[in-house]
Amino acid sequence: MSSRSIFRGPPVPWPGNFVNPFAMADQMMHQMQQEMDRWFGGPQHHRGSSFYRPFVDAEHPTDTELYRLMNPIVEENGVKKFKLEFDVRRFKPEDVKITTNEQKRCLTIEAKKQDENSKFEYFRKITIPDGIKPNEITCNFRSDGVLAFEAPYYEPAKIETRPDTKIEIEHK
Repeated sequence: MSSRSIFRGPPVPWPGNFVNPFAMADQMMHQMQQEMDRWFGGPQHHRGSSFYRPFVDAEHPTDTELYRLMNPIVEENGVKKFKLEFDVRRFKPEDVKITTNEQKRCLTIEAKKQDENSKFEYFRKITIPDGIKPNEITCNFRSDGVLAFEAPYYEPAKIETRPDTKIEIEHK
C-alpha cells in the first residue's frame, strides 16, 4: 500500500492496514478546498488563490506600518514627502501622546490604556530622516485607528567631498 502525501514527494509505503495520517490530512485539505471553491466561486475570483481569505485580501495596518518604517519617503503626484502610518486601533485619540525632539531628530509615539481586565501599551521611537523639518510634521488620527504622519521632503544639501589628500609625516 502506498499513498501520496501533502509534501509533494514520491508515494510513501505504509505497512499493513496502518492508516497514513499524512494521506488523511491531504485528503481532508483537498475536500475542504473544493468545498470553499464551491461556496465562494473558485480561484478565478480571488487573486489566483483557490482559498477565500476575507480578512487578508485587504492590506492590514500593521503591514503598512512595517513598510512605511522601512520606506518613510514616498513620491505622490511627482512630489516627495515623509509618510508614516501606525496601527493604534486599540486606543482612543486621548490615549495617544506624540512628541518630537528636534535636537535628536526623533519622533516618539506613546499610547497607554488600562481597564480592570487588561493593560495595553504602545511605543515607537523613530529617527526623523534628513530632509524633514520636525516642526512641519502633521498628524491625523483616522477613523480606522491608524495614526498618519506627513511632512514635506526637502532634498538635503549635498556635502561636497574633496579628493583624498596625502598627509606628510614629519620625523623629528
